[in-house]
Amino acid sequence: MTPQTLVIGGYGYRNVGDEAMLAGLLTRLDRSRVTVVSRDPDGTRALHGVAAASIAQAIPALRSHRTVLIGGGSLFGRDMGRIGRLLPAFGLFAHALGRRVELVGIGLDDVSPRSFLVRALVRRADRVVVRDERSLELARGWGADAHLASDLSAHMREADAGAGENLLRAAGVDLRRPVVGLCLTGVDPELARRVQDAVGGAMEALPQVEFVFIPMARHPRVPSHDDRHVAAELRHDRPRLSVLDGVEDPGLVLSVFRRLDAAVCMRFHSLLFADRAGVPMIPIAYASKCATWLDERGMASVEPTSAALTAALSDLIPAERRAG
Repeated sequence: MTPQTLVIGGYGYRNVGDEAMLAGLLTRLDRSRVTVVSRDPDGTRALHGVAAASIAQAIPALRSHRTVLIGGGSLFGRDMGRIGRLLPAFGLFAHALGRRVELVGIGLDDVSPRSFLVRALVRRADRVVVRDERSLELARGWGADAHLASDLSAHMREADAGAGENLLRAAGVDLRRPVVGLCLTGVDPELARRVQDAVGGAMEALPQVEFVFIPMARHPRVPSHDDRHVAAELRHDRPRLSVLDGVEDPGLVLSVFRRLDAAVCMRFHSLLFADRAGVPMIPIAYASKCATWLDERGMASVEPTSAALTAALSDLIPAERRAG
């Protein structure tokens, strides 16, 4: 058996945050000895330059891998669907086969209290590294010798600064004006409708500002996890909205953030990208992981109303910049 590592997580689902975590994780590993389990193995090989296997090949791959690394994000959360239910069982199965099992860069803040398999996996794993204080508290409460570290995306390499500008120009964004990025999601439909109304009002109130929608997730099968649906609904009523679509490389997306004047952030990794890029952000938490991140930094979610959003943007973008 070769000393390889089988990496498994939410990869190949066209989610910029998940791919950012994988990119960061691969900087910490010898990628020549790594196989990534992915929904889209060809896409993962092309994007990350690493060996990849399909989900159906995950169990057979245990024969040739000594370590199973379950990495990146809220993999066991309520919004993860089937993968969130299967991963704990897969990890426990690998452990029963004598494989070294590591949980790295995970969040546990939105795990169901009834998820006994998750708790069992956390207790039995050979290494547990979490990304926030709340997850650390939970893991240690479940009996794990857990440790705290930054989100895996923090290790991701960023693309050239000019790449972001080129992508924005290609999307039709006028870079002579202030540019506001919109990283919205429809996972919570009621909240999404309120945010869309608020954004529409802000666009009317700030006609001199360029708004560009940045889809952080483009799930191939679940519409509520494909942010382009929110973009299409918003653009139907506000045709001047630009949409940055088809950009899968997280390093390129981070480069786009560096060119923004401000960002309206619902998606978790849009918060992290804005923070890393030093971009003023207006956070609107759609999930507990976002609320946890904000709380640990003494920040609060902004009320999704037109008045609040317009006021926040006006505060973040100097008047002389808005005046052109």
